[in-house]
Amino acid sequence: MGSKVWKRGEAICLSSLQATSKVTGGIVVDRHVGIDLLATYETRSKTLRDKLGFSPEEAGVEALELVTSCLKRHESTKTVPAPTVEFLAEVDEFNRTAGGKNPILKEQSSTGVGEWAGYTCNIGKGCSHGCLYCYAEKMATRFKRVEGAEEWQEEIFREVSTAGCKKYPSTVMFPTTHDISPAYLPAYRVHLYNLLNAGNQVLIVTKPHFESVQAICAEFASFRDQMIFRFTIGGLNGEVMRHWEPGAPPIEERLLCLKHAFEQGYTTSVSAEPMLGGQKEAIKLYYLLEPFTTKEIWFGKMNNIGGFRKSADPEVAGQAKELMGLQSDDEIMELVEALRGRPKVQWKDSIKEVIAKRNR
Repeated sequence: MGSKVWKRGEAICLSSLQATSKVTGGIVVDRHVGIDLLATYETRSKTLRDKLGFSPEEAGVEALELVTSCLKRHESTKTVPAPTVEFLAEVDEFNRTAGGKNPILKEQSSTGVGEWAGYTCNIGKGCSHGCLYCYAEKMATRFKRVEGAEEWQEEIFREVSTAGCKKYPSTVMFPTTHDISPAYLPAYRVHLYNLLNAGNQVLIVTKPHFESVQAICAEFASFRDQMIFRFTIGGLNGEVMRHWEPGAPPIEERLLCLKHAFEQGYTTSVSAEPMLGGQKEAIKLYYLLEPFTTKEIWFGKMNNIGGFRKSADPEVAGQAKELMGLQSDDEIMELVEALRGRPKVQWKDSIKEVIAKRNR
């Protein structure tokens, strides 16, 4: 394949379709522009063929999609639009009528949420996703704040206010006990604005709804350097994901959200905690998602999965038993070895414990 070096700005002026066609023709974008399209294409194609067994044709299609996304990201970061007048009016009206206490709390643990953030913020009780392993639901049920999993799926706003909040000394994770469902979205965006406008760094962890991610990306470009999207994508098997996370967005929507945030110039990350499959699926997930993440991809086991083996529901018990086998210490160490030295890979405490045990 021949090559021609284009000068600064020449290739960037092309449409995505034109640029991707140039890649297949052997044109390299000047590195000073910040994107080497040919290198991106060839690296992606080779990775998919070598690591995941894609055919040359399949790998080529996926590689061109990545090139297109990189071009869109480059274009997005050239402009920093401020929040719209309409949204700022919405913020002012919401803050004017909001009451209640400040929902931002200092995180007390050094594991779990504490591995990622020093403070937490939540604006509601309940989550429509209905994840079977949800720690927040288990605690709410235990302390009689709800009657059980069914009631927890009712999303209820808390009387809280972040108007005039201060800048905190470390990252605020928002949310931690619910998600950014379309029902929570209008209030969520206002509270997010209040946090960011005060100068805070905010980690947004979500099983993402495209409606919500698109709406956030549309208004917060001027705060991009203060935000991290961390999308929870624990597996690639849609049927298994629907079992454990019955009300959450499907895998296709989550991948779309990751790609959209990346293309809009935001900092992106992935949480594969809990992993919903074995080491082979986790490895595939890493290689599929890594190019669209600008920061870490975290892997962690499902906490307290052993309890699900005793479930009266035979499907839950069966799924739990299968998952425990897929995430045995031997399997986890195979995953660790397979991804050792890979950029962006991070292990949550549940996997660090296995590594420590094997290194004793």
